[in-house]
Formats: sequence, C-alpha cells, structure tokens
Amino acid sequence: MTDMVVLAFDGIDTADKARNTLIDLNNQYLLNLNQAVEVIRKEDGQVKIKEEPRLTGLGAVGGSFWGLLIGLIFLNPLGGFLVGTVSGAIAGHFTKYGITKEYMQQIQAAIQPGQSALFILADSVKIDRVVPMLTQYHPKVVRTSLTTEQEEKLKDAFGGANPAPMSVPATA
Repeated sequence: MTDMVVLAFDGIDTADKARNTLIDLNNQYLLNLNQAVEVIRKEDGQVKIKEEPRLTGLGAVGGSFWGLLIGLIFLNPLGGFLVGTVSGAIAGHFTKYGITKEYMQQIQAAIQPGQSALFILADSVKIDRVVPMLTQYHPKVVRTSLTTEQEEKLKDAFGGANPAPMSVPATA
C-alpha cells in the first residue's frame, strides 16, 4: 500500500530542505520514495511546483497529475460557474484514486501563502527511523493511503509524462 502524504511547512524554502532529507533516507533504504513534489505557495498566492527529477521514472506519476491536482486544490474560485462545474467533475475523478474532496480541502488549509509543502508518494516507510529525521522541520501532516488498485489506476492514468516545472495560479 502506498501513502500519499503532504508535509506542509512554515517558510518557502523548508520543503526543499526536507526533500533532501527524504532523498537521503530513501538512499539508506528507510523508505521507498516513489515521488516527491515540492509546492511553494508564494505570499501573493501563486503556486510553484517542482518535481524531484531523480525520482521520476517509468512507474512514476506524471507531471500532468501533479499540475492538475495542485491546480485544483488552489483553484481560483472567482472563475465562475463553468470553473466550478469543471473542477467538481475533476475532483470527482480523483476520488477513484483515493483522493477525496475532503483530503484536498485539508491540503489547501495546511498550505498558506508564504509556506511550502512536499507531496510524497511512498511505501515501505520505517516510521521509527524516518519520523525523527523530519521533526526538525515541524511539518503539518496530511495523509491518505492508496490501495494497490488505486495506485495502479493513478499510474496508468497519469504516468509516462516527462514533467517539467510549472506555475499554477492560485488564490490567497
């Protein structure tokens, strides 16, 4: 079973430091880090997404997934009825991957302007060794578990893309 964990941090550069720690822990086989995507929510509400290229491979979830999910979480609600209808349909689409509307709302509440976060897909986590290494960053943790079937659907639907860093407009 794979966990999708969002670690939200105070400060714009904290997620980058925590990501480097996670990569070191992955290299020590203390977790199987499938993907780590850094999200920076600037003071003006703009959201920047940075994927970790060393983790993006054949089985990895593509940049289109992360851009769509993160864009949906921080979507500008002033876009009107059409945006609401489309985003509702897209949010419903994510449910089959184990990502509920409530989970997305928790993420949005955890990442405020001027903060950063890591969106992580990982399994085989040795909690007793990994958690103490991350406490120095004081993360707010938002977590959901994906069944093997949900994980495979997610990879099938969004995998294979060669992602590039992008910016997604958001509300403050």
